Amino acid sequence: MTAGLKPGLEPARGARPEADISVFELMTPLVRRWKLIGATALACAFAAAVFLLLQRPTYTASTTFTPENSSSTGLMSSLVGLAGLAGQLGLGTGSSSSVSPEFFVKLAHSDEVLRSTLLAEFGHPDSVGVKRPLLQLLEIKGRSPEEQIQRGVVALRKLTEASTDKTTGIVTLRAELHSPQLAADVAKYMVQLLNRFNLESRQSQSREQRRFSGERLAVAEQELRTAEQAQLAFLQRNRQYLDSPLLAFEHNRLNRQVQLRQEVYQTLVKAHEEARIAEVRDTPVLTVIDSAVAPVHPSGPRRVLGTSVALLFGAALGVMLAYISAARARARRAPTPDYLEFRAAVEEARRSPPRV
Repeated sequence: MTAGLKPGLEPARGARPEADISVFELMTPLVRRWKLIGATALACAFAAAVFLLLQRPTYTASTTFTPENSSSTGLMSSLVGLAGLAGQLGLGTGSSSSVSPEFFVKLAHSDEVLRSTLLAEFGHPDSVGVKRPLLQLLEIKGRSPEEQIQRGVVALRKLTEASTDKTTGIVTLRAELHSPQLAADVAKYMVQLLNRFNLESRQSQSREQRRFSGERLAVAEQELRTAEQAQLAFLQRNRQYLDSPLLAFEHNRLNRQVQLRQEVYQTLVKAHEEARIAEVRDTPVLTVIDSAVAPVHPSGPRRVLGTSVALLFGAALGVMLAYISAARARARRAPTPDYLEFRAAVEEARRSPPRV
């Protein structure tokens, strides 16, 4: 009787007592099949190297800028005494009109900016003095012009990247293309588009503020004239109003009305003049810190890194294949009891004559 087994039980043929797998047993398939592992790793590395060598080099040009921090429109924001009055008029009381850097990050990848960039003409990398739309330089295909532009927008969104530094508020815009000069030109042009869009947006806002303040100014002037006429009429009727407390009270009330209308009128005059100036202002609202220049060295593809990663992946794949091959060989040498029973049944079926 075999030790460790209950009486009446025989160990299966080819079965081994359960034991912990040693390190030697784990390393045996790797040592025996080291050629398979090495060949798989080298094949993957060779395929990755060939693929990366066939890829065209790409160049990344970057530019950094920061938005202008401008004060709110209207001198009334600096008049602390008229803060409540300006709030009632809906003209704002000192809130900043500067745009956050995150706005330009989203704006750089908007369809409007990307479409304008695709339709703009840039110098051809291989032909001096020849300019073509960026959509043609990127060789975007499409069954219709609109489909071609939409595909170009998707492609250009992947080729450009915008990020912001929250501590400094500096926005970085990168363009990755196959030509270094083209990458620099695209980055510069996109910054110009962002500046133009923001400038036109501010001018449009100032135009609406000028229109509103002009309409309100006409109403305030009429109200001031009416209040002054009422005060003048009171003084003409009551020359000795100081002798009567009731007439003195009425005089003070009319005087307060005139002063209030004067304050409203002066505030609107200042706001209207500033809106007129801001409407025609064409100063840049973006300050470029580092202008985009044509890079000298390519940024991709990273052939050494890609080949190394493929080599490691091939080695891992080779190890897996080595263990699979060892498991199959072990299964052929020591078939399971179920397989033996199945094979015996097949042999018996072959030997037995067919029934009529």
